[in-house]
Amino acid sequence: MIHSKNSLFLLLAAFALLSSCSHRDEIESGVAQGVEAPQDNANVKFQFIANSSSLQTRSAEDSNDYSIGEENEYQVNNARVYLYASSTKQFVKSFELSGITRRPLTADNKNVIYDTERISLPSGIYDVFVIANYDKVINKEKEDEFLATVDSVTYHSGLIKNISKGIVMTNRAADNYGVTIVEDPNHNDNVINIYLERTLARIDVKKEKEVIELQDESTPKQTYATVTLDRYYIVNLPRYFNMFRRTAVLTSLYEPTSWSVTENFGKINDQNGFVIDPYFFKKTVDATQFTNGDDYYVNYFGEYNKETVAWETLTTQATTSYSLENCMFTPAQKNGYSTGVIFSARFAPNNNVYDLVGGNLQLITDESQYPETLYYYNYKFYASDVALAEATKNNTDLDKYQARKFKKTADGYRCYYIYWVRHLDNNLPTVMGVMEFGIVRNNLYLINVQDVFGLGYNELIPIPDTPDEGETNLNVILRVKPWIVRKLDIIL
Repeated sequence: MIHSKNSLFLLLAAFALLSSCSHRDEIESGVAQGVEAPQDNANVKFQFIANSSSLQTRSAEDSNDYSIGEENEYQVNNARVYLYASSTKQFVKSFELSGITRRPLTADNKNVIYDTERISLPSGIYDVFVIANYDKVINKEKEDEFLATVDSVTYHSGLIKNISKGIVMTNRAADNYGVTIVEDPNHNDNVINIYLERTLARIDVKKEKEVIELQDESTPKQTYATVTLDRYYIVNLPRYFNMFRRTAVLTSLYEPTSWSVTENFGKINDQNGFVIDPYFFKKTVDATQFTNGDDYYVNYFGEYNKETVAWETLTTQATTSYSLENCMFTPAQKNGYSTGVIFSARFAPNNNVYDLVGGNLQLITDESQYPETLYYYNYKFYASDVALAEATKNNTDLDKYQARKFKKTADGYRCYYIYWVRHLDNNLPTVMGVMEFGIVRNNLYLINVQDVFGLGYNELIPIPDTPDEGETNLNVILRVKPWIVRKLDIIL
């Protein structure tokens, strides 16, 4: 029987599957040079399962609020196993599993079980790695090179919509480190628990209301405008990903000189623990000079232009898309790096647009006469800059009431809001937290706009060095859930 290290990731209860399957010996890659393979073979049974631990830690993925996902999100079409000798860290074998068949869903809809053919392997102590739904073979003789694999092609589009072919999944390397496989005289199976997680995160965006009324501070309150959030656009989407999830404990933006399987390929440490993406150490604390010159991000916020944006439709039903993980060192959690959602809204003044006529401000009662440029100040709108000047001539505190102007578009006046995606909210609005902003693989981010507080920006002028922490004029309920990988029992 095998003994493997347990993960602290949320466990979903695993059920051992005893099945009689055909024997298979086809190992696609032979024993690496210099590695002596034992002569005795052992039957091996891999269980691909999800974790279900009740342990609570600082990371969102370790909460006990989780989502099991949809069928395309947990399907396994293929899986490849890589074995490295624990003693030498040299490559031993890799093989593709065959005959993967999913059993019918159980009545409680909590477990999905996949069967495959059994295989025999040489006895030994191995570091075991598994990649599912991936059509490439990684050829690395050394384990550290294998774990350092970065894919820059599979999800190069940044924002992923079509997952009909399955999502690339991997195990956490630390979970299957130093696995012993022995031949049992009674021919019992060795059992290896594999905890798969998706390399993608899921982002759901929705709104709670179709129309939002903005009210002033009078008693009783009066509606001064109505806002309709109708479009959104996700910015700063990475193109590359580490094949195996990597973490590190950091107190400065300094890349470790070496990476340990047990320390850097498991859970996020509770103290100063970060998820490390392929671009992590290039996200410097000073983002003023960052230009996305090597095209790492799709929809780079620093190049945002609302006239050419490919907007997504925002409705009261969640729209789903997928993204690679994107994380920063705490002081580098800035607009130039973090993944964010821009919301576009139509707004209409509520019978409170004024123009200067004969030296007096007069209400415009015919909406067809509303100007191309609309000026806003203190819950009212003005048809010209001279009308605005008249309204504000006795008040120099224009910032208090957010004086600004809006251009009319083909579908009315528009304003914009932005929300930077949080992974862990420290609930301190002026203090940046560790891993507070970011996106982590195998998590589900539910972004539900409940309300808005006032008109949004008349335009967005990206400043990459702006910290993510700050006012948004949005009331957003964000739920971050670990995204459970359904159970897969693989017989080898």
